[in-house]
Amino acid sequence: STIYPGIHFTDSHASLQPMSLTVCFPGTFPRQILERSDIPVRISVSIDEEYGTFTTPVIEVVSLDLRHRGSLLHCSGGSDDSNLSPDMCNVGEPTISFLPLPPSFDYTNRADWETVAQRIQEWVTTEVDTESSLWTWGRDAFWLAFVAAHPSFPMGKWPMWDPRIPLEGSFIEEWLQCSNDH
Repeated sequence: STIYPGIHFTDSHASLQPMSLTVCFPGTFPRQILERSDIPVRISVSIDEEYGTFTTPVIEVVSLDLRHRGSLLHCSGGSDDSNLSPDMCNVGEPTISFLPLPPSFDYTNRADWETVAQRIQEWVTTEVDTESSLWTWGRDAFWLAFVAAHPSFPMGKWPMWDPRIPLEGSFIEEWLQCSNDH
């Protein structure tokens, strides 16, 4: 598959937005097949050669098992991991406390989305540096959850959000534009 990440522009530079990718393993195995504790899974991520002088993909694997919540299992920056600096693997970055969503989460239930929006709002306004790409991602995640909880936004009734989260980002800007068109 080919994925096209969002682009963040500043006055003189641009950067690719981080992406979250979930890999699931549907199905079950006979227990004896999985008795080994280290089952290898190979994942390959690359960027076109023309961009390779500017960046290299970094893979961070975090367990979604609630018993290991937020624990970093592995971080890789390509074939030679010895060139990794601590900040490339988000060492010191806050954990994303609102993920994974609980198994009881119902994407059709607005109350569940409201809870997620509140948790994201608290996380993005108290734990994340506003200059980081993680903050931008969190802001966009907040607006996605907020609109899922209040699909008539900006019309109708909705709670005021923390003003430290601006009405910015491609999702909310397009949502507002579509709302104005109707």
